[in-house]
Amino acid sequence: MAVTDYHVHTARCGHAGGATRDYVLHGLSRGLTEIAITDHVPLYFLPGEDPEPGLAMTRGELPEYVEEVLALREEFRGRIDVLLGIEADYAEGHEETLTALLAPYDWDVVLGSVHFVAGGWIDAPGAGARHEREGSANLWNEYYRLVAKAAASGLFDVMTHFDLAKKFGHRRPPECEAAEDAAVAAARAAGVAAEVSSAGLRKPVGEEYPGPALLGKLVAAGVPLVFSSDSHAPAEVAWGREQVVAAAKAAGAKEHVTFRKRVPTPHPL
Repeated sequence: MAVTDYHVHTARCGHAGGATRDYVLHGLSRGLTEIAITDHVPLYFLPGEDPEPGLAMTRGELPEYVEEVLALREEFRGRIDVLLGIEADYAEGHEETLTALLAPYDWDVVLGSVHFVAGGWIDAPGAGARHEREGSANLWNEYYRLVAKAAASGLFDVMTHFDLAKKFGHRRPPECEAAEDAAVAAARAAGVAAEVSSAGLRKPVGEEYPGPALLGKLVAAGVPLVFSSDSHAPAEVAWGREQVVAAAKAAGAKEHVTFRKRVPTPHPL
C-alpha cells in the first residue's frame, strides 16, 4: 500500500524551517512509504537572482537542493522512498524559461502552481484585501484561466491547491463556475493529476484544497489524485492525511497515483 505525501518544502524557500532530513524522519514516524520533496522553484519570471527571498530558492541553490534530495534518497533507501520533486509556478509567457530551468534534472514529479495573478500574489499575507479592491470575480476568473493554461502547458504532472484563491475565505463566486469548469476540463484533457491538500485546513478558509464540490468535479472528470500536506515544517509532514483521504473517498475517488520519473502509477484507496 502506498502511503504518500507529495508536497513538502525545505528551508531554502525562505518561509519554511527545519532540516530536510527531519521532514523525511517525521514522514517515517507517520507511516509514510514515500515522500516527495518539492520545494519552490526559483522565481524565474521575476528580475534578479533572488527577487523574493522569502518565497523561493535562488537559481544558485537549485543544484545543491537536487544533490541533497538525491543523498536523502540513498540514505533512506529501503525505509521510505524519497522522491526528487519541485513546485514550479506557472508564469504565462515564460514557459520556455521554465522548461530550460527544469531540463537538467531527472525529476520524479513536477508540481504546477498558480500564485501570481493579475500582477500580484494571490495568497500572500494581506492578499485577501485584493478581493475587495479588485473584485473577487475578476481574481477568480483570472486565477482559473491561468490554472487551465498551466494544466495544458505540458510542464507539470500535478496541479496544486486547485482553489487557492479561497485561502482567506473568499469563496468562488457563482459567476466564476464556467472558469472553474474550464480548468477542470483542461486538467482532464492534459492528463495531469490534482492534489488533495490538507494545507487549507491550516489556513483562514479552514477547508482542504480543493473543497468538496470542486473535488467531486475533478473525480467525476477522471482527474487522478495525489495526497499532500504542503508542509513547511517537519511536524506538518502527513498532517491531516486522514482527512484528505476521507475527502477523496467522499468525492467518489477509488484510487490515487504515485510518480516515478514523471510517470504515474495508480493505487487503490
